[in-house]
Amino acid sequence: MRTLLALSALGCLLCCGAAISLAQDAPAPQADAGNTRAEPAPLSIDAEIARVWARDGIKPAKPASDEEFLRRVYLDTVGAPPSYAEALAFLDDRAPDKRARLINDLLMDPRWGQHFGTQWALLLSNRDGNPLSGNQWFASWIAGELNNGTGFDKIMRRIVTAQGDLADNPAIVPYFADGQGIQLADLVGKLSRGLRGVQIQCAQCHDHHYDPALTQKVFEGYASWFAVTRAQVDNGIQPARAFVFEEPGAVKRVVDLYNKRMTLRADQREQVETYWRFIQPSTPDGAKAEHKDAASWRTTYADWLVSDDNIQTRRYVANRLWSFAFGSGIVNPVDDFTPVNSASHPELLDWLADLLRDSGWNLRALYRAMLNSRAYQLSSAGADKKAQPWHFAAYPVRQLSADQFIGALLNLMSDRQIADNVKQSRDAALDRFAAELARNKQAADEGKVEPNRPRYKYDLQAWDKFSKGFKAIPARTYITRFGAGRFAALSQDDEMNASEGFTGSIDQALLVLNGAFTNGLAANTPEGLLGRITREFAADRRIEAVYLHVLSRRPTEAEARRAGDFMAANGNKPQAAEDLLFALLMTTEFGTNH
Repeated sequence: MRTLLALSALGCLLCCGAAISLAQDAPAPQADAGNTRAEPAPLSIDAEIARVWARDGIKPAKPASDEEFLRRVYLDTVGAPPSYAEALAFLDDRAPDKRARLINDLLMDPRWGQHFGTQWALLLSNRDGNPLSGNQWFASWIAGELNNGTGFDKIMRRIVTAQGDLADNPAIVPYFADGQGIQLADLVGKLSRGLRGVQIQCAQCHDHHYDPALTQKVFEGYASWFAVTRAQVDNGIQPARAFVFEEPGAVKRVVDLYNKRMTLRADQREQVETYWRFIQPSTPDGAKAEHKDAASWRTTYADWLVSDDNIQTRRYVANRLWSFAFGSGIVNPVDDFTPVNSASHPELLDWLADLLRDSGWNLRALYRAMLNSRAYQLSSAGADKKAQPWHFAAYPVRQLSADQFIGALLNLMSDRQIADNVKQSRDAALDRFAAELARNKQAADEGKVEPNRPRYKYDLQAWDKFSKGFKAIPARTYITRFGAGRFAALSQDDEMNASEGFTGSIDQALLVLNGAFTNGLAANTPEGLLGRITREFAADRRIEAVYLHVLSRRPTEAEARRAGDFMAANGNKPQAAEDLLFALLMTTEFGTNH
């Protein structure tokens, strides 16, 4: 969705007026009771992983050092490395339980919800470099729900049954894409893939090649749950009114046409029979709904999606969360559960799915168990050579995501530098639109609209909600998403797909080497990192300070000596300090999570 201020209507599925529609409002989000429930010990994770090691004769890596663990756990929870103060506090702590305490603190940090809101939003909505992106609106809503302790089943329910105006309900964002309403087949595929891990769209045109349970008939039944949902945009209003609603009357029109189909021409009869196939809701396991209940189809589907009997949904959410921690899932690809993609640790996956259910779909509880496990806290070096990635016998070295990389750069900026970036992006965009809105409204009120120009209505209340909502996003979170969105948009492949990681493209390399963030960080200015280090640290502590800021660790003796020699050889001039900082920013260590 290019921007929440410019959307277009969803095309109708049925020529008689039926389109995809929405169900009743879900209950208001409440604090997740799972936050207070006892959690099963993470030893179950360790025991199952160790059992597979023993079975396959795998010797795991040694435990990660504090330096490895520190940067890793920050990136995997709040999406950015620790600050200098945070790194120093952890590394100098000698308490035996400091890792468990840090994990808990990070999971209760509002930045966790913001980072995870971003990750989940990316599964269901597109982002770009637009400063007022609908993806930002959606991600911030998810973040708020997560930080408030809302169970993830309730969040999924809100998405599946989303309706109303975008200004009031960000959960409708997945119903739009690239400035227009999403097509039915794309919508059901997106929701099935993003919420259940099943690529049901593969059965749209033919039976699935690898999963005999996914036939065209199953796809039609699945899509039928959404057959009376409509997503539209009223461009006669400024800001444009995007909204989702349901039209259950469309089903009656199709039923009436179907009952008299034999009186129609052959081409008309064929078209009506096609419509008929898409108003027969049924779940992949055979549960059906009657035509007279069209207004509640979405609610019925949502009940099935998160029911205790539907272990597939829980398996997928657990698998997706595992991939956030480990870089890959217990089932891979993460969002493609089929008979040919068997789980590497099926018992473990079921245990995690049950933990999710028993904790009230509390993602914190599930993630806490994963992060406290032995497997997560292994070193990235020293694993048995015959170990495969799915053995989880060493922590995988992986490139930072776009959000993590931008977050790592922003982590080195001062609050003032962040504020300046936000002012130039979000605040400038809000000011431009507000000014345009005021000018247009004044012209309309005074009857001065030029001939042949559109006559708009103005919804200032909606604009006020959008403006306040965007301004409420924490500055670092906002600029991280905005920067990552621009990074992804500037790194498209030849099919115009945005990149979410470092694939080695020329555009990405140039952006890292010559980007404004990198060059701004390396410059020795009073407000920059080097300027602050010079003011705050004695000369003999500055090299250590640079390493702790950039890599979240102290330099080794060899690194400290080499850096000191380099600085001395260059007269300890500011240019030498800039070169040292730039060199650290260009290291593989800075660009990876390990």
